[in-house]
Amino acid sequence: MCQLSDQFYAAVRTLASDGPIKKRLFTAFNDNLAHLSFEELPASIRTRFELLWESMHATKPTSKESPVLASVRKMSKADANRCANHIVAMFSELVLVKSTGEKLGDKQAQAAVEQNRYQSLN
Repeated sequence: MCQLSDQFYAAVRTLASDGPIKKRLFTAFNDNLAHLSFEELPASIRTRFELLWESMHATKPTSKESPVLASVRKMSKADANRCANHIVAMFSELVLVKSTGEKLGDKQAQAAVEQNRYQSLN
């Protein structure tokens, strides 16, 4: 779990850095998360990661670019922001699971935690 949370932490740090969102998203995913297998992820984030992975591989690449680069290039800024938010939320979930051992399997509990997170940001 520690190595997994370190990968997500590195991705979040990249997302928080300076530069265009699409470049940060590509680098965060490609350098830190693209190599992860679904099986090594906790159940609490597996579905969200699978959806992110699909978004990051949604576009067929041209001859010299990767599927991730092609997909990010075709995304709107709003879609790129949504993907970045998913990465941050998954990292937050990993930290919660790691620190408390709590698994947010039930959707109502997960929604309450996410609502509290977003309220604290505003």
